[in-house]
Amino acid sequence: MECINFAEFTELSRPREEYYIGRWAYIQKVIEMVKEINPRSVLELGPALFTVVKGSDIMRKREVDMWGIPSNTNVTEYLHDATKTPWPVEKKYDLFIALQVFEHLVDSQAQAFMEVKRIAKSAILSLPYQWDCPIDNANYPEHHMIDENTILEWTNGEAPQKWIYIERTGAQVSKGERIIGLWKF
Repeated sequence: MECINFAEFTELSRPREEYYIGRWAYIQKVIEMVKEINPRSVLELGPALFTVVKGSDIMRKREVDMWGIPSNTNVTEYLHDATKTPWPVEKKYDLFIALQVFEHLVDSQAQAFMEVKRIAKSAILSLPYQWDCPIDNANYPEHHMIDENTILEWTNGEAPQKWIYIERTGAQVSKGERIIGLWKF
């Protein structure tokens, strides 16, 4: 499978450039993980303007399209709220990817992770890591102080095979550290 490259990332993220500044730091690590797995089929949750893996199938919630949708429409698209289980996915994917999305499945992460295990052979999740978000900040509470223990609660105690930590990419809360986990089922 072919992944997005830096030039494509720069071009595709241009409509929301300020939001995407600094995000290549974790996306390139995800791409390295994808290349290690070498999947034939990928489902990406909430990919916004682009998928990491070109031609990935996608699941998105139509009501949250303020971030845009990928331009590649020649894929299977599940218009579904991932907090509602079971997911309408019957295919077994080699890889499931959710970048900076899982924290938004408020109080449904554990059920969603069970669905990830049902529909995929492996998963990559990236999340904000230990962001100290003020209560009056747009990043509170979904992004506030997520750590390995929080993630393990969301994954029903299932630890990933690998953690990768990404350093802060800017001064704003939303440019804080990230954590990426790789699970193989």
